[in-house]
Amino acid sequence: MRRPVGVCWDIDGTLLRGGRVGGDVLRDAFVAVAGREPPHVPMGGMTDHLVAEAFRDGLPPGEAAALHRRGHEYTDAMIAAIGAQWDGRDAALAETLRVLPGVREAVRLLADEPGVDQIVLTGNVRAGAELKLTVAGLHPGTFDLDDGVYGHLPGPRSALVHAARAALERRHGREVGLVVVGDTPRDVEAAHAAGALAVGVATGAATLADLRAAGADHVSEDLSDPAALVAVVRAAGQDPRATRGDV
Repeated sequence: MRRPVGVCWDIDGTLLRGGRVGGDVLRDAFVAVAGREPPHVPMGGMTDHLVAEAFRDGLPPGEAAALHRRGHEYTDAMIAAIGAQWDGRDAALAETLRVLPGVREAVRLLADEPGVDQIVLTGNVRAGAELKLTVAGLHPGTFDLDDGVYGHLPGPRSALVHAARAALERRHGREVGLVVVGDTPRDVEAAHAAGALAVGVATGAATLADLRAAGADHVSEDLSDPAALVAVVRAAGQDPRATRGDV
């Protein structure tokens, strides 16, 4: 008997590229909360919650200690500020955002697959995810954002995949197959930490070799052959030990 399958879509670098707007949001949120420019940190594959912590920890020791003493109040303030900073960014996004090859057809084909749920699983807070998908024309109508898992959650990125699995299994009342589609080694590692299949697409900063080295179960340059992704998802519904290979 086929089992239900959840396809968990990363947003940035996987569904779309939004340019510098997301980085500007994070910078401006940190300035609003901490009163100074953030340090430079590599953010690929990180959640907004982890970026907030990395900004704090990258400061000179005295400044970092002061924010540490604020405890959860600092991270809560950062998450709220990030959400608020997305307001009014639609025009800037519209100038730079582009949907990546094959994405529209891939989500359309998967929407027609019986027993398949598509959700966003993203490092963005919900306000950022919703604005990006709306500007891209992928919302409303493609994803039910109430079902998504977002980057306000604390902990490693794998916590998001665990949360997605738990929600889908509550919905279906039984085990589900889980396929995570992302563009970074962190997406791959998070998928495997939560027992999901990892599909790596080299549409972000990571190369095919990077994604393979991280252990991705399936890799591709992009989603210009969306039928290949559909085949992976079908296999996940039929057999939890889907064959490794290229999409």
